[in-house]
Amino acid sequence: MKPNKLSLAIVSTLALAACGTPEEEAAAEEATAASPLKQVDVKPIDAADTIDAGLLVGAKAPDNAVFATSDGEQKLKNILQDGAAILVFTRSVEWCPFCQTQLKALNGIVPDLKERGYDIYGVSYDSPDAQDRFSMNQMLEYQMLSDENSSVIDAFKVRDPQYTEGRAMGVPYASIFVIAEDGTIKGKSISGDFKKRPTNAQLLLLLDGI
Repeated sequence: MKPNKLSLAIVSTLALAACGTPEEEAAAEEATAASPLKQVDVKPIDAADTIDAGLLVGAKAPDNAVFATSDGEQKLKNILQDGAAILVFTRSVEWCPFCQTQLKALNGIVPDLKERGYDIYGVSYDSPDAQDRFSMNQMLEYQMLSDENSSVIDAFKVRDPQYTEGRAMGVPYASIFVIAEDGTIKGKSISGDFKKRPTNAQLLLLLDGI
């Protein structure tokens, strides 16, 4: 796949704060509103913001992974039959405002991803109904996939182990996997701090380096 040049007008900076409280949600909304498209120099994803977790680059993604949607099951192997894919594992579309911010921001580069030959999918442990509500409200231009029992999260080895009870039990690290049509993982980013996510421009830069 021959990479295209990065456009310098595609950055949507994600808010960097914790999820959950009303004050934090307000901060997330304020940060989102203050992040218009602008010209910047694009820097690669900082290694200091990532951790050594998840399946390795070069390994095969679990071809038996099965997601749920409101239309029924969706298998990873069937997704890859349509072409290379990017899976964005995120904590929750219901209670994590910074996950919401990330998923909304990704809308802005769907055409850029398609030009590079990728379809993008969001993955969370939320129900298909919850994902559908979020997708409709935010007019997402890509599909959300439900992993309510965190089985795919576990298969990709990205479950966040610090949560052993409560609503966050079973959530993944904020993770991105770039998967070729043959199931090979070509690139990834696993955020060590869920408050920090790659920008759209950094994701495109990652793809262009593969």
